[in-house]
Amino acid sequence: YTTLFRSGDMDDMLGDIFGNMFHGGSASGRSRRTSGFTGGFGGESFKSKGSDIKAGITVGFDEAAFGGDKVITLSNPENPGQPGQSLKVHIPAGIDSGKSIRLRGKGMPGTGGGEAGDLLLKVTVAPKPGYERKGMDVYTTVSVPYTTAVFGGEALVHTLYGDVMCKIKEGTQSGSKIRLRGKGIVSMKDSSVHGDQYVTIQIEVPRNLSPQARQKLKEFEEICQGSSRTA
Repeated sequence: YTTLFRSGDMDDMLGDIFGNMFHGGSASGRSRRTSGFTGGFGGESFKSKGSDIKAGITVGFDEAAFGGDKVITLSNPENPGQPGQSLKVHIPAGIDSGKSIRLRGKGMPGTGGGEAGDLLLKVTVAPKPGYERKGMDVYTTVSVPYTTAVFGGEALVHTLYGDVMCKIKEGTQSGSKIRLRGKGIVSMKDSSVHGDQYVTIQIEVPRNLSPQARQKLKEFEEICQGSSRTA
């Protein structure tokens, strides 16, 4: 471990060891300056905090969104056969990839009676099918029938907080977005603040039409083309 000295401390040490042959000064002054010194020359040791340890942790998408406790096992890479240490970690709600969780006193032990260092866990949030996270906002897609996009209606949308029915406006175009306020990720700084969920509309193109449906769709196409020519 490396111990940092203030300016002048090394000179005081040399003076105490070698009878102040390098620098002048009274014995009382030397005694005052070294009263807090616990160096190894007297059989004692420096009191030093242990080093921090860095490791990684992967949490689920929902775990990161809502938080909770998780038990992890730390293994020694230099001795893989040795049983690892199990630790209980609290996952703060709203944490994102790249953030770190600090476990105080779970790092390397200190020396000379010093406190232990900390364990820093760098978080990676696992993906969730159908969801994309950007900061506190969540992005999803929903498919609606062609007729719903034309005439309007409702669509069932999955959110982190349960399913909701969203209104689809008449004439909705593919790629349009619906904003669901407060359905995103909670803020780590303020639990009363949430991000939003943005739902992209995808229009389902009908397949395997019956002859009657195909005929009606053809009539619809002709009507639309006639309207555009007379406009």
